[in-house]
Amino acid sequence: MQPLLRTRLAGMATEMQDFAADVSGWMRERAARLSGVERRQLAERFGAWALADGNLTDAALRAWIEDLDAIGREALAEQVGGFCADFDIDLAWLVDGELAEWPALEAGMRALVTDYCRACKAAVECDADSVRFRRRLLWERKREDASTSSDPD
Repeated sequence: MQPLLRTRLAGMATEMQDFAADVSGWMRERAARLSGVERRQLAERFGAWALADGNLTDAALRAWIEDLDAIGREALAEQVGGFCADFDIDLAWLVDGELAEWPALEAGMRALVTDYCRACKAAVECDADSVRFRRRLLWERKREDASTSSDPD
C-alpha cells in the first residue's frame, strides 16, 4: 500500500506545482496585457484608494501621491502593479476591495504597497541628485581617460 500512497502523493505534488505555475503564468500574462485604458483605469482606482481615509496612513506619502499628476499616478500604479505581479498578486484585489473577507491578506498587501510606494517616493526625491552624481562620475571618468590616453608610457 505504501508504494501506491507514494505514487498518489507524487502525483498530487506535481498537480500542485502545475497549478502554481498556471496561476503564476496567469498573473504575468494579465499584467502584460493590460491595455492603456485598463492601466489608466487601474491608476485612477489606485489613486482613489491611496487617498481614501485609512488606506495609507503615511501622511507624507499620501500628500506626495495627491500632488502627482495623472501621468505620475499612472506611472506609480504601473510600477506598483508590476511589483505586485512579480509576487503573483493583482493590485486590483486591494484597490477594488476584493480582500474584505481576507483581512490578514489585505493588511499584508496594504503594507507591501505602502512600503513600495515609499521606495518609489524616495527614488523620485533623490532623482535630481542622482542625475547630477551620474554626470559628475561620467565627467570624471572621461577626464581620467583623456589624461591616461595622453600620457606616453
